[in-house]
Amino acid sequence: MSVRLCLSALASLLLSTAAARADEPTVHAAGVEGQVAAAPPTVRAPLTAQPDERAAVRGCPMGQTCRPWQDELREFELEAFSQAAGPWVEGAEPRRATSPTALRPDLPWLANLTMPDLPVTWDRRVIDYLVFYKDDPRGRRIMRGWLERQGRYRDVIVAALRKAKLPEDLLYLAMIESSYDSTERSRVGASGLWQFMPGSGRIYGLTIDRWVDERNDPVRATEAAMGAWADLYQRFGNWDLAMAAYNAGYGAVLKAIARFNSNDFWALVDYENALPWESGIYVPKALAAAIVGHNLATFGFADVDLGAPERWDDVTVPSSIALSTLAKAAGCGVDDLKRLNPHLRKNRTPAGRAFVLRVPAGGGPAFAAKLGQLKGDWDTVDTYVARYGERFEDIATQFGISRQKLRALNDLDHDTEVTGGTVLVVPRVAADVRKKNLAAAADELYGSGVDHRPGEALIVAVPDKDAEVAGARRVFYRVVAGDELGVVARAMGASARELATWNGLTVDASLQPRMVLQAFVAPTWSEDQARVALLDETRLVIVTRGSKEHLELSEGRSGRQRVEYVAPKRESYEQIGKRFGLSKRDMARINRKPPDTMVDKGELVVVYKVVDRTRSERAQKQWKQAPKGPRKGSGKGPGKKVTDAGDAAGGGDAADGGDAAVAVEAPEAAPTQARVGDGPPTRKRGGGDDGKAEAGKAEAAKPEAGKAEAAKPEAGKSEAGKPEAAKPEAGKPEAPAVVVEAPDDSGPVTTPQ
Repeated sequence: MSVRLCLSALASLLLSTAAARADEPTVHAAGVEGQVAAAPPTVRAPLTAQPDERAAVRGCPMGQTCRPWQDELREFELEAFSQAAGPWVEGAEPRRATSPTALRPDLPWLANLTMPDLPVTWDRRVIDYLVFYKDDPRGRRIMRGWLERQGRYRDVIVAALRKAKLPEDLLYLAMIESSYDSTERSRVGASGLWQFMPGSGRIYGLTIDRWVDERNDPVRATEAAMGAWADLYQRFGNWDLAMAAYNAGYGAVLKAIARFNSNDFWALVDYENALPWESGIYVPKALAAAIVGHNLATFGFADVDLGAPERWDDVTVPSSIALSTLAKAAGCGVDDLKRLNPHLRKNRTPAGRAFVLRVPAGGGPAFAAKLGQLKGDWDTVDTYVARYGERFEDIATQFGISRQKLRALNDLDHDTEVTGGTVLVVPRVAADVRKKNLAAAADELYGSGVDHRPGEALIVAVPDKDAEVAGARRVFYRVVAGDELGVVARAMGASARELATWNGLTVDASLQPRMVLQAFVAPTWSEDQARVALLDETRLVIVTRGSKEHLELSEGRSGRQRVEYVAPKRESYEQIGKRFGLSKRDMARINRKPPDTMVDKGELVVVYKVVDRTRSERAQKQWKQAPKGPRKGSGKGPGKKVTDAGDAAGGGDAADGGDAAVAVEAPEAAPTQARVGDGPPTRKRGGGDDGKAEAGKAEAAKPEAGKAEAAKPEAGKSEAGKPEAAKPEAGKPEAPAVVVEAPDDSGPVTTPQ
């Protein structure tokens, strides 16, 4: 029964579906009856890109990778020559053979290669490089780029090799060193076609200074390279070892030979810790490049245009002329001169010497006449040799030019590029004008001390103002930006450690501008011959660093007086400091204790009191921070001046209340009262009569009527709460007391000296 019901339901469903389809309209397509036509395809116009603009966006032309060739080459070398790169590294297969096909029988084209004039050992590394240059897209891009640049300096290099009787295929060493780019610079500082380091370049006569770097001169650097190759072959007698030494340094190769007792390069590269890894692949890379150069068709480079050689005329130009002027005389652009003279580091020829300039071929004969016609554009400058210790701004002042313009004239980025011996281009000025400017520069130099005023001597603090060195004379040198301790010491004929000891300096810490160094030089030492600018000692006041004399002079310059304060009760640094406009951190710095220090009754602390707020911003700020009451009598108008004898300033600004006792420490035989003046007098080394009171000066201040006079303590005793007065030394007169006004509710406090 159930089966019948199912069949009946299925039949009903089929009938209803057929009826629904019968009700749908019939669609007839065009064409053959019953055939449905396909929709026509949609054709869109392709995008029209702008290749030059896209190259500017991506950083390289379309179809090329934007990676530097060095990165792609190193990527391959890490893949091919690492420990797990192939069976030839650790496997049993032979690493070398007498023919290339013995190592790679699957590469029959290896059998028909033309060999270079360098001896070739068939090592698997050489073959791997050949396959890389032939089949790997990275290797093909690299080799094509190398070959396209080869023509620029090929004639120069080959001619030099022939003249030196060296293998001509050393040409390919320049290929792998720099890609024939005379401006190429490595991450370790090697530069030029032949990638000389600065030290090795100078060994072979190349000039490297702020004006030129002849490592980038394709002619001079190639001449130097010929000497280097001849020397290395003379040393090793084998080109494989000579090439390895050019890469690693001859010392590294000699060490490997001595350690493993073998002079077989190919054996040394297989030993652990013998030659550097880079040197082990440097020689195969160079040999493979030379093989490609002799078999361009085999490697698919027959169509490469090797590039036109550079052609130029040599002309000699006077000292320091701007390239823009020389370009006008040569009838070319500045960029053309830079391309032909890649060793020029600035936008002008070197100062202080003539220079052989390369101009486009054909422009040489007329150059001299055109340059003469432009004499008004270039014959307006002179050269000046900077001295050690000479500030850049002083040089600018001397020649009547701003620092910015002097930097621009010499193509400088920073003043620190100028040091002793640096040759600068300066405007031509009359001798009398230069002398006047030089005097102005000297006044500015000696007036650049901290809180210094015109006419005052420059304070120089040294470890011992009376120090001497037997058989030597003392000189003073002011540090300028960029100075280094070792360089300054050498200029003085001393060691860095000696100069540091004389001045209490840390050897490895940097020198800072405005520091003044003392040095002890030989009697025969000449500042002119050493090109050193020294300070005039008659315009200096020399003090022992941190001494009472030093502190009094330096604080006097800032308009403050050093006062020793005796606490009348237990109080904090913050409470004491407020009376003088000092913060608790100021008190901590002065007394070298923590800011939260509590001072017990009778304990002595040092404070700095404002006596002339017009002397410095620091004094003005402190005066404003002091309570209004204590400001009376100090800091107004010219103010009281503290002398180098440590005179106390009058006026009620010691404290703002209470019965604080204040002691003013002064030298022996000090003047009896603070006097108004222009600041501390200059001290000469060895002392003098500065501490003596002049006749007719004010007497020691007497207590006012109605106020208690400070009692003189009996011998061995002191008044309660007050320190015992110091007794004068035997045989010396007792110095009069200095009076400092105490708070309003107590009489003046007299402190015996």
